[in-house]
Amino acid sequence: MLGQHFALVITTALLLPMLGSVIIFSILTIALLYARARIFAYPVHKPMLLNLFLSWIPIICVSIALFFFLTSLTTQLWLVILLLCIWFVFFPNSTYLVTEFHHLKEEVNTVPFWFDTIVILSLALCGVLLGGFSLLLIHRILDLYLAPVFSWLVIVVYLFLSNIGIYIGRFLRFNSWDVLTNPLGLTKGILAIFKERQKSRSLLLFSTLFTLFLLAFYLFLYSAVTPITWILEMLIQRYPKLPF
Repeated sequence: MLGQHFALVITTALLLPMLGSVIIFSILTIALLYARARIFAYPVHKPMLLNLFLSWIPIICVSIALFFFLTSLTTQLWLVILLLCIWFVFFPNSTYLVTEFHHLKEEVNTVPFWFDTIVILSLALCGVLLGGFSLLLIHRILDLYLAPVFSWLVIVVYLFLSNIGIYIGRFLRFNSWDVLTNPLGLTKGILAIFKERQKSRSLLLFSTLFTLFLLAFYLFLYSAVTPITWILEMLIQRYPKLPF
């Protein structure tokens, strides 16, 4: 258990400077969207700004939850659980940003294709990075209570379910808050998909391929952070008098 707590703390420390790059990408995306409107006389795409804002909610929730969790404030356990529940619902808003590439198919004569490619690529990078960071922290928390094989199983299954959520958001136009504000309409929309074979096949194909894509990116992030954790843990075990 102590080793897993150590892994959680080290992973958090490693992700902090990496989060700075996402802040830069976010600022760049906002600047490009306003520059797009200024240079090419085209309205600011406000839905992209909203989606960018929503993509930050999961990592913020996990960060606050970890603060209370790691400082052992047991009286705030209810808050930790609440924040993790919010993460569970809003996580798809991060990886959803990858689907913004569909806007490149729109015919906008005044905006060069290459310019919109840079805008949406910056936006998509924010999404996969924020999603990957928050998922890795959740993975470390799961490792505290589950065997590694079960932790990975939970991660893969949740990624698949979240991609179903992304499909519903992109093609049925529901949002995360509809879980609370419009549960009946959301349920009817989901059931309608499974009544049509073509739509259900499209949902399955989208969710499967998107899961494989996000899992490949997550494995890249996981493999970049985990060896550092292992090395530090081995150093501490071998040289317990080291300053860290």
